[in-house]
This record gives sequence, structure tokens and C-alpha cells, in this order.
Amino acid sequence: MSTSITINGNVVQLAELTPSADAANTKYLLIKGATDLGQQEKRQLAEKGVKVYEYLGENVYLCYYEPSELEPIQQLDFVDAAAVYARRVKTSALLKSTLDGVASQAPPSNGARVAATAPTFEIEVVLHKGEGQAAGVIDQIAQAAGVNGEGLSVEHNKVRLTCDADGISRIEKLDAVRAIEQHVPVMLYNDLARGDLEIDSVGIDGKRVPKSQYEGKGQVVAVSDSGFDTGSDTDTHPAFTGRVRALLPVGRKSTGETNDFRGHGTHVAGSVLGDGFSKEMGGQIRGAAPKAELVMQSLSTTGSGLAPPTDLWELFTDPYRDYEARIATNSWGPRWESAGSRQVGYDSRAEDLDKFVWHNQDHVILFAAGNNGEKPSPTRAHIGSSSAAKNCIAVGATESSRPIVGGEKYDPNGNPGNPSAVASFSSRGPSREKRQKPDVVAPGVAILSTASRDLAARARAKAATFGPSKDVDWMFNTGTSMAAPLAAGCCALLREALDFKTGVANPSAALVKALLINGAVDLGLPRTEQGFGRVDLERSLAMIEKRDTVGGSSGSGFGFADIGFGSGRSLGEKQTWTKEVTIQNGGTAWEYKATLAYSDRAAEALQNNLSLSVRFSGAGNGAADVVKRGDEGNRGLAENNVEQVVFKQGQGGQYRKATITVKAERITRLDDVQAFAVAWGQY
Repeated sequence: MSTSITINGNVVQLAELTPSADAANTKYLLIKGATDLGQQEKRQLAEKGVKVYEYLGENVYLCYYEPSELEPIQQLDFVDAAAVYARRVKTSALLKSTLDGVASQAPPSNGARVAATAPTFEIEVVLHKGEGQAAGVIDQIAQAAGVNGEGLSVEHNKVRLTCDADGISRIEKLDAVRAIEQHVPVMLYNDLARGDLEIDSVGIDGKRVPKSQYEGKGQVVAVSDSGFDTGSDTDTHPAFTGRVRALLPVGRKSTGETNDFRGHGTHVAGSVLGDGFSKEMGGQIRGAAPKAELVMQSLSTTGSGLAPPTDLWELFTDPYRDYEARIATNSWGPRWESAGSRQVGYDSRAEDLDKFVWHNQDHVILFAAGNNGEKPSPTRAHIGSSSAAKNCIAVGATESSRPIVGGEKYDPNGNPGNPSAVASFSSRGPSREKRQKPDVVAPGVAILSTASRDLAARARAKAATFGPSKDVDWMFNTGTSMAAPLAAGCCALLREALDFKTGVANPSAALVKALLINGAVDLGLPRTEQGFGRVDLERSLAMIEKRDTVGGSSGSGFGFADIGFGSGRSLGEKQTWTKEVTIQNGGTAWEYKATLAYSDRAAEALQNNLSLSVRFSGAGNGAADVVKRGDEGNRGLAENNVEQVVFKQGQGGQYRKATITVKAERITRLDDVQAFAVAWGQY
């Protein structure tokens, strides 16, 4: 058991959590249990007026409590301490570091009175649950910051503003405030890849042939990026004809423009769902899901920046609600230098994402892991912010099979790339909270895709930064920006296959994630580099197309379950779910994989902890049963909402049955339940 927890990136020693005298000035407490609090203990707390909001780790909970007297709580035998939510943990560790850095650079006054303007900081104030609707709270923040209320951007439970260090100190004192974060500007994370993903194979005539019948038909993918082509949903790049659902101006709402003057968004969209032809570039060029439809959310401002909403709930809502998009891919993230060249932790953007998926559990959200892998990091890791969200699929990059030079640029005379090698620039994990990221990797080097026909983008493309193209409608690009949309296209194919093959028209995001991860190929690299492996669509589709139909009796060794969303009952605390699966033993060596994934409640720590275990039994030679736990690969890491069992047997393996068990070890909120998905396969 650890001796500390982390709150807003601040390390809090458990020994510091001593009982407070009273709660006269706050409604928010940290309650430390003698052990992990079960439903009975939470019910007793509820009878005292306590609402458990969030699990912080090591038996510590963030709670809401209106009375000022703490003795009724302290007297409970299962409570070690009830302490007020201290103001010192509200300002994030990243913002504190920035404040300290600015203070250390201030010139000495030498006793002279110098009239100087105090430096200001762009911050995001995150409120406790429900406080955004409380009367007067926004005015209190404006007054504390010393700014006019018109200078505040308010979205849901989050307020964005600019103020000086003294203003931040005053905001800390407001009881409604849960966190104060540094606003970190975001940046973009800038054919043959289909073969590297095992979507296509090469026929005897040398042409690429799809390995399956799935092309993304009926699927809608939202792409949040720089923009799309010339900004028209009718006069489009030929690779998108008739498949643009909507173009939404997020960054340029005042002008309504969505054109892609950078070229990044059009390239990303093509990797997801482009379907075109270029004689000069070798013939047919297709994205991963060439029959899917596009919703583009243009984040570009009229200048050089990107402007996603302060609250990402707003970003995900419109495509999901108005255009039936059930996949969203995002190839942008925090600017490394703007964060002081430090790894960003689980911030309010990550929380927004997790909250949206918790409330909309069929929405698959992917984020590029980032391109900071070669940059020095105090934590030796880079992935953070939205990419560190528990409920997203964070995608790192491998090389593609195209000939390259310098590790990232296409060159027809270069050496072939290696799709089993993680690109040096691909950001490494784990997250700052020690959660495993990335989730998977996909090709992201020298990816050929659609080029924007916007004149400014055409001028940029002439630089051929990532390799020469003989056709102005197509260009090469490199980055995790290219890997994420390819993985998103694979998610569209999995959703299509689930509907066509099994009648599951609306799978949970957890199921799609479990299928993608369980089919991924282990590259033999640390999980901090590759996650659970490189995306392999053929292996992921096997769990759908070869699925055991009745209780595992068909013995294919492949299958999935979508429990609490698609079918079955979600788990309450300490409840279990089991599934027996027949194992094929044909005298050859085999690998058995099972992956558990679920969408957790939004918070820095894992709120609902489910565990995965698989018992291998029925050996004809009398060998003892073998039990493998899903967290064995996470040693030294934080609890994760993805767990995987991998069991390898040599040629003489005799195990005939696998019993998969999922148990709800901890459910944070009283009477809450947790849905989940499991995917399994014998390879």
C-alpha cells in the first residue's frame, strides 16, 4: 500500500490527513477509511449526511457534507480521519511549477519602489459537482480574480480566465473550487498502412485485396482537426464524394469557415475514410473505412492557433447528438513547451472526456498520444491531458512499411520501414498517474493520404516535409496524428462487423476498445512504448466472425460479451460474472488472450475497480489448473480500466477450458453499478 495519494497532481502524504476540528467553512471533506469502504459503510455515511463523490486512492474519498460538526463522522469505527478539502491541493502541480518559475525570475527590487505590472496567467477553474449552477459562484470567482465578469468563459462546471498570482491565491479560498489548472494551448500532432493494419493483403498480381467485406458502411466518424479541404460539403476532394455529413466551425464560429488552410485535417480525414485513386501515386488509395461518413469539426482559428471548447463535453456533443457519430478521433493535444516541457497530468480535459463517455457509453473517442517521445521529460514519460483519459483510446505510432529516411520521411530510395518498430517521436507512457498509456499503436510514419485543395494548404504541401508526392491531391505526413485516424477507421469496421455478423448495432465503446486491444499484436516492447500492441484488424475481427454462439460449445475459442450495456446486468460491488469457453487443442502451440475494458466514472483515480482472471483447466494429463490475473502486466502501475490475460501454451498443451471471471472489487458510489466488456481469442 502506498503512503501517499495525488490530488490535482499534488502529492499528499497519508500521514498528513489528520482529523479536522470542524467543517465550518466548507462542504467538502476528505474521508480516509480504515479499509476500502464497502456499500454498508457508505450507507452509514449517507445516514450522517455524507455524499461520496470521488475515490482518490488508498481508501481516501472526496465527499460532500453540509453540517459543520465532524464528530458524528469521526466516531464511526471505520473512519480513520475526516479532514477538510485543503486549499493547498486546489492549484495543480503544473500551475504551481509555472508560478514558482515566474517568481524565481522576478528581478530583485533592491529596496526601490518599482511600479510594475504583475504577470498574469491563463487558468481554468474547475468547480465541485453542481457548483456551476449555484447562484453567485461565478461572480465570486470574478471578484477574487479582480476581473470583470465579462472576461470569464463559463462552460458547465469550468471557468476560464486570466489573472495574476494573487488572484489565484484568492480563488483557492472559494469553497466551490475543486481545482485551478494552467490553461495549456493545444497543437496538432502531425494506402500501404491498410496492409500494415492487416486490413488488406497483397494478391498474386501484386495488388492490394481487402481481407474482409467491411468498409465502414453505415458508420459516422467525427474528426476534430484543422478543417476540411476548401470548406465545402458538396464540392469536395474526390476521395470524399457524397460522404460529408457536416462541417462544423468550432474555432471560427464568427465567420463560419471550416476550410483547411493547414492541410492537417484533410489528411487525417483521408486516413479514416478516404477513398480515391491516383495514377501517379500507384492507383487506389483508401483510408481504413472508405465507406464511412465524415463530420469535421474545424478547430482552427483565423490566426495560427486551435480553439477547442474549454469544456470538451461541448466538442463531443454536436456530432454525437445531431449526426449520429459514434466514433470521434482527435489528433491534437497539449503543446509540450507551453507546459514547461513537462508531462501534463490528468486534467479537466481528461475529466470532460471521461464524463462524456460515462454518460454516453456507446461513444468511442480516440486521441493521438503525441509526438514528444524524443524530448527529455522529468518523469521519463510524455502522455497527458486528454490522451491520459481513462475512457479514451490513446494511439501511439509505429513506422509503416514504406521506404523512409531519417525515421519519418518517405523516400523511394530509402530502406523499408518497420511496422513493428515504435516511432522514436511517439510519446511514451505511462500517464503521470502511472496508468498504462498508450493503449495501442498504429502506423504513423510516411502515411499517404488526402491533401487539402485550399490554396494556402497547397502552398504548404509543396515543401514535401514528409516526402515527395507526384499528385497534388495526395501528400505524405508523419506523426501520431496519422496513427489515431487509422485506428479510428478500424473501430468503424469493428462496429460495422458487429452489426452485420451478430446484430449488435450499437455496441458499447468498451466493447470496441476491448476488441481492438485484444486483437493487437505484441511487438515485444515495453508497454510504455507500445501499449497493448499494434492494431491488427484481422485478429480483432476474428472475435466477431468466429464467435462462440451458444455457451462456448462450438469451441472456436473466440468471442466477446458486452455486459450491462448490450446485454446482461451491470455489476454491483463484490458481484461477479463468469463465462466458460472451450479451448481448441490441435497439437500446435497457441496463445490465449482475454481483455477486460470498461468506461469508468470521471476522476483522476480509478473509481470502479473491476478485476479480470482466467482459470485454465481440463488438462488431460492431470496437470493442475492455472489461474492468470489481468493486473499481472500492470505491476508498478496504477489501477486501470483495461486488464488483459495472456497465456501461452507449447505444442503439448492440453488445457480444454477457460473460465473467465470479472469481479467488481470496488464501486465508489453508494448503490452504483458498472457495465463492462470482455473480448477473448485463441491465436
